[in-house]
Amino acid sequence: MLFDKELFASKYVESDKRTNVDTLILIGNGFDIWQGLDTSYASFEKYYEAHLDEVLTRFHLKKRTLLDKNGNIMSDCTGTPVVCSDVELFYGDPFHPQKLPHEFWRDFETAMDKVDDQEINYFFGREGIKEIQRCADNAQRILKELFREWVMSIDISEEIPEYEFGDNVLFVNFNYTDTLLKRFGVREINEFHIHGSADQKESIIVGHATHPELPYEPLKNFKDKPRFQGLYYIEEFLYKADKHVEDNYMKLQVFCALHGARIEEIKKIYVLGLGFGNADLSYIKHFIHETQGITENPEDSLSGEELFYLNSMDYMGMMNLNMHYAISHRERVMKKDPISFPEYERLEDLIGPYVEDPYHHMERDSQMRLEAAAIRRRFLSEQEERNKKIRREYLRMLNKNLHVGYTDPSELFVRRRDNVKRQSGAEWHISYYSDKDYKRIDAVMKNYGCNDYTLHASINECINIFAK
Repeated sequence: MLFDKELFASKYVESDKRTNVDTLILIGNGFDIWQGLDTSYASFEKYYEAHLDEVLTRFHLKKRTLLDKNGNIMSDCTGTPVVCSDVELFYGDPFHPQKLPHEFWRDFETAMDKVDDQEINYFFGREGIKEIQRCADNAQRILKELFREWVMSIDISEEIPEYEFGDNVLFVNFNYTDTLLKRFGVREINEFHIHGSADQKESIIVGHATHPELPYEPLKNFKDKPRFQGLYYIEEFLYKADKHVEDNYMKLQVFCALHGARIEEIKKIYVLGLGFGNADLSYIKHFIHETQGITENPEDSLSGEELFYLNSMDYMGMMNLNMHYAISHRERVMKKDPISFPEYERLEDLIGPYVEDPYHHMERDSQMRLEAAAIRRRFLSEQEERNKKIRREYLRMLNKNLHVGYTDPSELFVRRRDNVKRQSGAEWHISYYSDKDYKRIDAVMKNYGCNDYTLHASINECINIFAK
């Protein structure tokens, strides 16, 4: 759901009852683990293995019995037939599927874009393209169902709060649990579950953050080129498995505005138990850049020749760059060389003649930067349309449901306040768990241009100022 009117209406604070919000606290999975909750992805791996058959039965799905090239049932070393669900087939080696490794579950969200599109396309063959779509849909259904059920199975006891937070503090919860409400006395109105919450199963969002653009429609239109259609269904899978950071951040801005706050004016940010993993780094960059007034143009990384070439592209040229981007997923994400398809089925050869020079004479790194830039331009156009819908629904909600005027500029967060005196940036306090975490967080903060931060060796130390 792009905009949940009921949810946001429940977070609205009338202007005469507001406290000046100056602090954000970001809550990550390490926070719940600090509270003794078994919320690690290792725990989800165990839950998945224990409940997979139950979910397959509920969805009326069967495991696949694999056949060798002669059509005989494949067996393992003990003579047991090899069977697997669509999850193992899609995220593992489809020719030799087996139990997914611990590494997949340990970095579960980051691993959700690790789909070998070419190998899947090759496995199903020209006649099995529709089966790719069915397999992709099933794999996603199974994973999301089990993940949501696992989240809902986590039981949290109530405890007397040892910390006290005023209404000047808003919480951005990356977890799905109600730990803040049950153990820290935080008011529900002051908490925003940026990825949904366990008490609303359908709201839960889990995924990677590398494929937010819509599947590229022209790929589907090659009726006589089934490999292109197969690639489209895998692109569709990757889009659905993305957590859509930009949508979520826009909703976060709405949440803050309902309290009369703007992220750009926040003075302090506390980060508790957030691992700074790849799937969430875009949020950190947003917070840093917005509170410090940093504007970034991703195309600054392009050379003059690359930018000139990109700007000279007509519709067909941009379309073919988009196709090249889709085709290079295996190379870009999986870090593997392309599979040697039969000559008449090599997708890069099929579209190659339609891409104008100097593309073909550029180094591969340069080509991939151009492909990524073409995708980014398309995505920004798509995202602006979604942002417009969120803004429109937000203002409609304020006007019709809450019967308020637009006198407070913070309620019109959709307009940038150029007259605001820009502060030097928010002051950050970040907890870390290990030396490895320390080094990663320190590198991220410096890389994103933030210097005003303190790293704390524990969550207790980080939020000691709020202790009763």
